[in-house]
Amino acid sequence: MKKPFDSYLEHVVKPENQSCFDGKRFYNLWHHQIPSKGRAALLKWKLTQKKNFWPKHIANTEIPQLPDNIETDELYITFINHSTELIQVQGLNVLTDPLFSKRTSPVSWLGPKRVRAPGMILKNLPPIDVVIISHNHYDHMDLPSLRALKHKDDPLFIVPLQNAYILNKVGITKIIELDWWQEHVINESNTIMAVPMQHWSQRTFSDINKSLWSGFSLTLGEIKILFAGDTGYGQHFKLIRDKIGKMDVSLLPIGAYEPRWFMKGSHLNPEEAVKAHIDLESTLSIGMHFGTFQLSDEGYDDPVIHLQEALKKHQICEEYFLAPTNGRTTYYKKN
Repeated sequence: MKKPFDSYLEHVVKPENQSCFDGKRFYNLWHHQIPSKGRAALLKWKLTQKKNFWPKHIANTEIPQLPDNIETDELYITFINHSTELIQVQGLNVLTDPLFSKRTSPVSWLGPKRVRAPGMILKNLPPIDVVIISHNHYDHMDLPSLRALKHKDDPLFIVPLQNAYILNKVGITKIIELDWWQEHVINESNTIMAVPMQHWSQRTFSDINKSLWSGFSLTLGEIKILFAGDTGYGQHFKLIRDKIGKMDVSLLPIGAYEPRWFMKGSHLNPEEAVKAHIDLESTLSIGMHFGTFQLSDEGYDDPVIHLQEALKKHQICEEYFLAPTNGRTTYYKKN
């Protein structure tokens, strides 16, 4: 008898030329250095969990400042919530890990519930040309949001290997799958490359690491952007810097990091996010993956407080690593 969700696995095939695939599952670069955390560790965390304070609701105060016209080498990034960023350059609108649902869960009535509304509602987004999705966890691959975007704008969806079959379930077919270091050319000015991150994948009880996870390096005109998705800290940031060059803007997660014994391998804490900013030689970094859903044990204010402490420790001005609230638009111009 098939287990629930097993039909997903019928679409999993061995990819070609994948250096981090053992024939059944994907794995991380330098994976032997990352402690394995299985179901027993998850149970231990849940049984001993001590959550710090989160409010039940936070009102948004930012109003997105979307541009009427964008000049060459100008960039606007609007933080919508969690890992959802609206990236706008001349002639192109890109949306990352769209999440507009009330919960991050396979069902609408259970699971982590948002305490803060998105900084923009989906129907008010400008026409989206490209959607990039970092991996298949429910707080990054939200099928109701993806289905709504397909019906609204019919954008191109770019995902890591072995994720297209999930999007097919909601009628999405305009999909490009990328391996790490594989690039897709949007047009003569803009390209998007999947890059390695240190994480994992799972949507069902039996599909752990059967789909790839990634970040994305976007070269938009002369501007280089890194969208990290979800990741722990590791040598991959320096590797990206060496292969692609210095980043103009890096979108780095700073939340869902406690307890460290459980989260360290797959989630940056603010101190590690600052180290990643340094490794990437990023001109500007923007924090994400915080402030909307309580996914771990740190308090609501902790990511921003700990980021400020880490920046002070490394003698970096706060203006070079922002922690925006939902709805804030950041402007960047290439010098």
